[in-house]
Amino acid sequence: MMELLAALEASAFATWVREGSTIWAYPTILTLHTMGLAILVGANAAFDLRVLGVGRHIPLAPIEWLFPAMWVGFGLNAITGAMLFSADPIEKGTTALFMVKLAIVMAGVVLIPLLRRAVYRRTAIAVTPLAKTFAALSLLVWTAATVTGRWMAYW
Repeated sequence: MMELLAALEASAFATWVREGSTIWAYPTILTLHTMGLAILVGANAAFDLRVLGVGRHIPLAPIEWLFPAMWVGFGLNAITGAMLFSADPIEKGTTALFMVKLAIVMAGVVLIPLLRRAVYRRTAIAVTPLAKTFAALSLLVWTAATVTGRWMAYW
């Protein structure tokens, strides 16, 4: 595994991301990663809060479009996250914090379709106790993913 991480770190792409003197390298990738996070977590938080009772006057049917937005944000984060990881895979990829972050992100990704199915059932749209539980967990998980991601910069 270490050989693979070393090869990735030594690649021309990783060197460009890490050492490139252009704004199109690390600064742009990090900015896009932040934008993906804002899309993913913002759409997710808006939906979760609605399910938990904030903005009860907002109907649930028209905000189902937030789920494709979440997937767009996640896709952007997955791509840019892999690019950022390539710049320093040995240092970051071998830490327990990185593994915890990946586990938290996986939990958040699993919660997205579970929450959608809990609210938008075939026969009706409803906020059930299960949907509220998923929404609360989702808020907690994406907050934890954001915090662990920021901690990685200082770890």
